[in-house]
Amino acid sequence: MQVINLILDLILVGAAIWMVYTVRGIGGIVGKTLNIITVGAIVLGLAHITDTGLSYFWPGLEGVIRQFIHRMMVFTGFVLLALGFRQIRELK
Repeated sequence: MQVINLILDLILVGAAIWMVYTVRGIGGIVGKTLNIITVGAIVLGLAHITDTGLSYFWPGLEGVIRQFIHRMMVFTGFVLLALGFRQIRELK
């Protein structure tokens, strides 16, 4: 099951990188907004792969600490997404 989780984590990071390539070159407020949203997606992808990596490379790390790190990264990613979507609302 851990291998499947790692594969899914890599797919999430790959999707975030794909977003970077998709939004690059877009300027102005729309580009800035999409960049913030993309950074949020990257942080979300990294949160998952970090959780998997910590459990694999640092098996002695307590599960509660690993989960806390994961949730703080997810929280940060969602805050970045919300900030980006908030800027979209200002475009009206």
